[in-house]
Amino acid sequence: MKEVKSLIDRTIEVSYRDAYPNEAIDFFKEYHSEEHILDDAEEGYSIVVVSNGRIVGTGTLLDTNIRRVFVDPSEQRRGIGKKIMGDQESRANKTGAEIVDLASSLTSKEFYDSLNYVCDEQTFIPLERDQKLVYYRMRKRL
Repeated sequence: MKEVKSLIDRTIEVSYRDAYPNEAIDFFKEYHSEEHILDDAEEGYSIVVVSNGRIVGTGTLLDTNIRRVFVDPSEQRRGIGKKIMGDQESRANKTGAEIVDLASSLTSKEFYDSLNYVCDEQTFIPLERDQKLVYYRMRKRL
């Protein structure tokens, strides 16, 4: 559990730093708490990708919602995220889902676009000091 949380925090720190204000970084880390990770894993279907003895990726499917897909920054652009998404989509399809949805960060939208996700809306969460956490609601027909 601690390794998954560490992967998520590290990815947020590295991958989101140039796109989001500090308030958003803090929000992401709090939102992806160990408690939330465990709750989603118990309620849904989570996978962890291990390479050379360390966790390099993770993703969770909860009903038709794909969430918490993270790949270690040093392992990105090697197909791991695509494999995680394929696994989650296949799992959703086997349960009878026709559509899956997700919330994409600014930095991940291009990745989801490449997997044929459609953006339903750009929205935001208001944060302290008049900052905003901008994200996209996206979906894909299976």
